[in-house]
Amino acid sequence: MVVREKRTGAGESRRDGIPARIVLAGFRATGKSAVGGRLAVRLQYRFIDTDDELCARMKGSVTALVRRRGWPAFRKMEQALLVELAGTEGVVIATGGGAIMHQDEWRLLRKGSLVVWLRAGAATIRKRLEADAASAVQRPSLTGIDPAREIEEVLAARESLYRRGSDVVIETEHRTPEDIAAEIEQLCAPFRN
Repeated sequence: MVVREKRTGAGESRRDGIPARIVLAGFRATGKSAVGGRLAVRLQYRFIDTDDELCARMKGSVTALVRRRGWPAFRKMEQALLVELAGTEGVVIATGGGAIMHQDEWRLLRKGSLVVWLRAGAATIRKRLEADAASAVQRPSLTGIDPAREIEEVLAARESLYRRGSDVVIETEHRTPEDIAAEIEQLCAPFRN
């Protein structure tokens, strides 16, 4: 784990001293949804997966939405949802892997949030995607190139955004979602003081 210097406004607390929002950022298959659900239970927060929320609103899978409307339309809906979620409290939010690209909306969401970057290497991400039967439906290609190359290229392009846009970095390789959720819960303890 890497904890960055606490920035002004990071994790501005709710009444019980826990940050208003815990935002999980990271590439596909880094554990955001699995960790987020468990963390929400631990904190007694509501859990929102932004991809699932968009799918429910649009009545289709991410793949269907992208095929029907294209990535630009999906990203526009994602931007609007980030702005909406910036006004919520008592939530753990698992963002889509590309949400970090919306820098203006990300800055807004980040206010009052503790942002945790869940990081994994390209080889681990590829193995996780290959092992997940639902991956093709949930995670359509971003570029249309070979999946292994796509992971490496897109991950490299986003890495600096994840780094700058987060307060804490947690490596997810060889760790369980429960273990990671427990670690993030402990990170909230200083906000209670």
